[in-house]
Amino acid sequence: MSDEWYIEEGAESRGPFPLAEVFALIERKEVGEDAWFNRDGLRIDLPTLKQHWPDPRIRLDEPWADVLPANPVGAEPPPVERDSILILGRRRAGKTVYLATLYNTLWKSIGGLTMKALAGPTHKMLTGITEQLRRGRWPEATLGTRQLEFELDDHGHKRLVVAYDYSGENFRRAFVDEDTESSEVKKLLNYLDRAAAVILLIDPAVAVEGEHDEVVDDDFGMVQAVERIRNWHGGHTVPVVLALTKGDRNREIIQSAGTKREFILRHYPALVRTLGKLTVFTISAVQEQSGPDGAVHPSPDSVPINIDKPLVHCLEQIRRREQLKRKKEARHAAHQAQIERVRREEKVLHDFNWKVAFLVAGIVIIGLCICALIWILRSD
Repeated sequence: MSDEWYIEEGAESRGPFPLAEVFALIERKEVGEDAWFNRDGLRIDLPTLKQHWPDPRIRLDEPWADVLPANPVGAEPPPVERDSILILGRRRAGKTVYLATLYNTLWKSIGGLTMKALAGPTHKMLTGITEQLRRGRWPEATLGTRQLEFELDDHGHKRLVVAYDYSGENFRRAFVDEDTESSEVKKLLNYLDRAAAVILLIDPAVAVEGEHDEVVDDDFGMVQAVERIRNWHGGHTVPVVLALTKGDRNREIIQSAGTKREFILRHYPALVRTLGKLTVFTISAVQEQSGPDGAVHPSPDSVPINIDKPLVHCLEQIRRREQLKRKKEARHAAHQAQIERVRREEKVLHDFNWKVAFLVAGIVIIGLCICALIWILRSD
């Protein structure tokens, strides 16, 4: 990626400028607060530029310094390795239940798509949650951030999937309150910045019946998260899929808008605008029933509905992206090979021309010498 930036203000576009010159213009107040900055198709605003790109003229603490090696001053920040699929949702959106049900489903799958925890405690924890659900009990709320690693066998192709389960309060602190000093929030943001795909979990009931703070989390918070994905290195191609949770309980709420797509367009237009391309699934990890105490409990006879659809979609998009990348690399390699072949041919021709030139020059010199010798002999 080049270091040439264009500055866009209204209909005017200036540049290209190196990053150091861009910061110099900003410092001299020659760039307005509403300016946009464009480099190699990446278009960001001024706050995003200041947040994610260090000023090459001075050494700064890069936002990725705690997960990536430090860069020399002025060097291009190294691209992160996008190796995880992140499940993102606010408090009580159903992250833990979804992940446990998804794991139990794919763990018992015979073929095609299967999942295996890389650590025994992870397997024990998730299967334990599934057992709790079978017995009609909800699992405890997540108290901290947990990194869960899995080997995903995608039709014979092994993938490392790193899922992150975190407390719902950290979602608000990261994307609404912008409390970036918290170590737990920093972990969540680092996970988001290295995501190969993201599954957004939204409880439809929040949009209709939720408190104001809950609605803000799902509306503004999700938009902030998606904008961070898109503005980070390599994030413009990261697949983001939306999953409406608790599909059985929320069936009437969704149908009141017509279709699930119309529901999202009505209640989350800013999220649709930010995503651009909208992919929505309605999922149900468990069904519910009322217990003797009048409280709602998970039904022991629950059947997961569409639980793996968001993951399958993400994998399809990742495979497509990888295929396009391989084709692009193959085209680039073929182009470079063609350039090298032309260079070799030009060198051969160049060397041949020099040899011919030397031969002709030699013949001319020898001819001149012979003429000179004849002239001398005749003079005598």
